[in-house]
Amino acid sequence: MKIALRSLRKNGIYTAINIFGLAIGLAAALLIFRIVNFELSFNKNFKKYDRIVRVVTSERNPDSGESLSTCIPIPAMSVMRNTVSQFEQFSPVREMWANITVANPTGGAPLKKFGMTTPEIGFFVDPAFFQIFDFQWLAGDPATALTEIHTIVLTKTWAEKCFDDWKNAVGKTVFLDNLIPVVVTGVVEDLPKNCDLPLTILVSYPTLKAHRDLYFYDETEWGSCSSNNQVFALLRDAGQKSDAEAVLAKVGEKEYNEKRGFNNGKSHFIQPLSDLHFNEDFGSSGGHITPKNRLWILTSIGILILVMACFNFINLATARASLRAKEVGVRKTLGGSRGQLIAQFMGETVLIVSASVLLGIGIAAICSPLLKLISEVPDAWPFFSNPLIWMFLGAVAVTVTFFAGLYPAVSLSGFQPVQAMKSDVHRRSFGGVSLRQVLVVSQFVIAQALIVGAIITIKQLDFIQSKDLGFSKDLVFTFTMNSDSATVAKQKTLKAKLAEIPAVEAVSFSADQPLSGNTWNSNWNFGSDSEDEKFNIALKMCDADYQKTYGIRLAAGRWMNPSDTLKEAVLNMTAIKKLGFSNPEEALNQEIRLGGRRKMKLVGVAEDFHSHDFHREHEPTIMITRNMFYSEVGLKIRPTDLKTTVAAVQKVYDDVLPEQVFVGRFLDERIAEMYEAETKFSATCKGFGLLAILISCLGLFGLASHAAAQRTKEIGIRKVLGATVAGLTGLLAKDFLKLVAVAILIASPLAYYFMKNWLADFVYRIDIQWWMFVVAGFLAVLIAFLTVSFQAVKAALANPVESLRSE
Repeated sequence: MKIALRSLRKNGIYTAINIFGLAIGLAAALLIFRIVNFELSFNKNFKKYDRIVRVVTSERNPDSGESLSTCIPIPAMSVMRNTVSQFEQFSPVREMWANITVANPTGGAPLKKFGMTTPEIGFFVDPAFFQIFDFQWLAGDPATALTEIHTIVLTKTWAEKCFDDWKNAVGKTVFLDNLIPVVVTGVVEDLPKNCDLPLTILVSYPTLKAHRDLYFYDETEWGSCSSNNQVFALLRDAGQKSDAEAVLAKVGEKEYNEKRGFNNGKSHFIQPLSDLHFNEDFGSSGGHITPKNRLWILTSIGILILVMACFNFINLATARASLRAKEVGVRKTLGGSRGQLIAQFMGETVLIVSASVLLGIGIAAICSPLLKLISEVPDAWPFFSNPLIWMFLGAVAVTVTFFAGLYPAVSLSGFQPVQAMKSDVHRRSFGGVSLRQVLVVSQFVIAQALIVGAIITIKQLDFIQSKDLGFSKDLVFTFTMNSDSATVAKQKTLKAKLAEIPAVEAVSFSADQPLSGNTWNSNWNFGSDSEDEKFNIALKMCDADYQKTYGIRLAAGRWMNPSDTLKEAVLNMTAIKKLGFSNPEEALNQEIRLGGRRKMKLVGVAEDFHSHDFHREHEPTIMITRNMFYSEVGLKIRPTDLKTTVAAVQKVYDDVLPEQVFVGRFLDERIAEMYEAETKFSATCKGFGLLAILISCLGLFGLASHAAAQRTKEIGIRKVLGATVAGLTGLLAKDFLKLVAVAILIASPLAYYFMKNWLADFVYRIDIQWWMFVVAGFLAVLIAFLTVSFQAVKAALANPVESLRSE
């Protein structure tokens, strides 16, 4: 132990590089492990996790391929409940984003009112929901809490919001959107952060049926489908998934075909609860989605960083081998066995790794709060109190000790005494030079690939943020309102008062903004043909000022005239092209029918605009007027004193709708949230990529220091004979730069392959161009040169007398 400590202290710079490099690698691995562990834990708080499923919908079309959604037509739910015997429990749900108000006993404005904000959500459910998902009940009975009409269950947080103490909540009355009185029949503990159902309230399903006009609940409509209507079920056995899907495939088989007059390929299948958090095809009910390929990339980065730290250790240990050759020779001459020597050198590795683990834990603890900038991991998520962290840390420490220390120990202990005493080991018997080259190249292959990846992700995100969306997102302020009959009656008053605000240029009421990610579609008919079209149409309910407010461009015709009901329609260019028209003018004035409703006239064709994120293509869309669906308000405002304007908007809202909750945001902020996951993932990769580059530079710095020390006399002789500092620096740097050049050649095709696959997830994406690899290669060479040249210049500037006087 004493000799090991002396050796480490004597070679302080190399010890520091090893400890710091390993510590960075371990800290990065710990932080990545925390992120991955959090993401993989989603929804596992439910005891029946492996048997809980969601029924989803697939629709195949010869032209547009397969489209997936969570929407289930309401009449299909009844058929599923009665025919799928593999379901032990079955619960239809309806998503909602309601305001909750506590009435004032004396009348007037509510005592309290609360609106749901992202990612909060509420569900209409029946009692079977609590047989599928187990909640921790603080008050109430799960078997009876939601059997009656006008009953509600609150989470603890919302019960305390409404009544200060959750114990006072049961038996009290609150109002949904200040319209429907519901009695609190239960209080449940808040769901954890690692749950894809961020529920705040649960309302009885009979309440939904009793207010079918308000929530557009239709038990006969097979053709229309909204993603708000979903189904969760509990399998009797986890292995019955395929049997249940065989029965589900027959649900609606007749009705869907009769509705269209042809086989449209619409069917239902099962999505396991374990898939909810990782599958982007179906969207989410409020929680964020993390595709598994991102977790694999993160895990790979963590492993690579650790591997690079190990490479540094092996490189520096083998590079310093010649300086310990005499020690090995003396030990062997005096009877030391190879096993004892291995134990000695492995002991030094244990000391370095132990110090690195302690330092790495400290770095990880300090940097842990920064994770919220690049991931969804909450600050309260267990870190060092999580036993998995310590198991992971122990496994990593043992693995790193073994792999990072074994090769140097075996190599050093294998020196022959005679060769070792001659100090000829590094030239003859030791094969570390070629190994070091391989390891240096490997490190810079990783670093180069990460630089290329960072450049491509930055350009793709810039492309997303700067791409023309087909509408104007700037200076559009949005807020929500109810869509009940009382609010509909106040729409004209609200709109008129908003238009009077000096900075407001235009006001539009709609069901949603142009880019919202909402999925509401229907069967439809175009022209004189009696049969429905062979593809569904996405619905956008909006008023006559929608085009002006959001800057939507027209390709032909005009926008709709003011109306409260279905009279005129505007299609987008995707719908026109799918109908077979090459000129949009030819489609104008044709008749359109949605589902079984009355016919309308096509008065205009709009240029395509993005209604979903860049992972999805444009879909056929129809814009129609229908004020009973309007729940979103958009205002185009002038860029003068935005704070005053927003305050004026809120005052109008509170005056006209005092019982409702004002929640307003700018549209560009809402759109930025849609790409928050990509932005954070890019930042994560760039952050840990920089750590990987730093570790590479640490290793290169150590090797350059060793190379300079080994060639001290050579440098002195060259200086005496007239060599310049620049020439000597180039002499020392060229060997390392050759390795970096080889790494660039290897890394470029690898980076191209992986980044091309990453970009494939985006329908609208950049092209990978040659200059990206040139820039990345230049950066890699520059980083390597600066790292090596520091030691090279230091050696070249040294006084040759100091290195030659012993000669």
